[in-house]
Amino acid sequence: MNPWLLAVLFVLALGALAALIRAVVRMLRAARLCDVPLRPRQRIEFPTAGKIVLCMEGPRFTPQFRKLRFELRQPGGAEIAGQRVLFRAVASGLSHARVTLRTYDLPMAGRYDLAISGLEPQHIDAPQHAVVFMRPHLARTILLVIGITLTSVLAISSLVFFLLIVLPTAAAIDPGRSTGYVQHYDTRIELREAYAHLHRGTSDDPPQPAELRIALSDREIPQESLAGTDTRRLLKLARTGGVHGVLIRLNPDDPGTIALTVLTPPRTGQATLITQRYSEAGRQILRNLRLSLQRVSGDLTCPPDPDLECAAHFSAPLFTD
Repeated sequence: MNPWLLAVLFVLALGALAALIRAVVRMLRAARLCDVPLRPRQRIEFPTAGKIVLCMEGPRFTPQFRKLRFELRQPGGAEIAGQRVLFRAVASGLSHARVTLRTYDLPMAGRYDLAISGLEPQHIDAPQHAVVFMRPHLARTILLVIGITLTSVLAISSLVFFLLIVLPTAAAIDPGRSTGYVQHYDTRIELREAYAHLHRGTSDDPPQPAELRIALSDREIPQESLAGTDTRRLLKLARTGGVHGVLIRLNPDDPGTIALTVLTPPRTGQATLITQRYSEAGRQILRNLRLSLQRVSGDLTCPPDPDLECAAHFSAPLFTD
């Protein structure tokens, strides 16, 4: 999957999430008709007729208003029948909460009398408490919460997959290490560093297969010297004495065939570096090869040869192009 498509998806999901949160805030502000203090009797004016919801608002977990009873009447008229809310909706913040208690169907706009029974004297005009009247908004709230949940999941998922694709080596960038040696003629090279690069191949005519390149060296080298369609940058570095070690090349789909190149300056009269190719014995030379998306490791043992000996263990982060 294209990582930049995931990045665009993440940005769009964040934008949608912000828009939904703003929609919730605007809806709650528009739904709020009025709020009044806690008093035994008071007159309230409603701008419109229709259904309204009575809510209690105050500090979270307060138990002192559970026994309150509410009556809503037209001035000098009969009581407006209220319905208890069976499934109460609770909106809570860090310190305050609002819970729906009853619903009323106002026959007309205008003034109404609100009576609260069970209110003790010390609770009258209690600070941080209020009776809030709101327009019904439960259905819209549920839809917006579902939308917020889905966009949050989408944003988190796209971010996680983007990081897994773009930064796969971040979790695996333990520096490459190798232990062992290469003996070339009478020169012994102690191996300390390990580098790995996977060239994915090309679709040229004829197509070039994928190639896994593993460099074991006595010193640090640029990672990019292994990248590209060939390894000429690394070989040039070896010809000038900029690195000593061994280069392993193989097709990851056919690990039984490998090529070993000794990374030392050519002897007098030699034009190129020494490269040995092994087809049938490749699996015996490169053992315990473990190749993942992030790392490659294994053991190298050269076959008996008077001019070349090697034995090494390596583990290196894997880069690709």
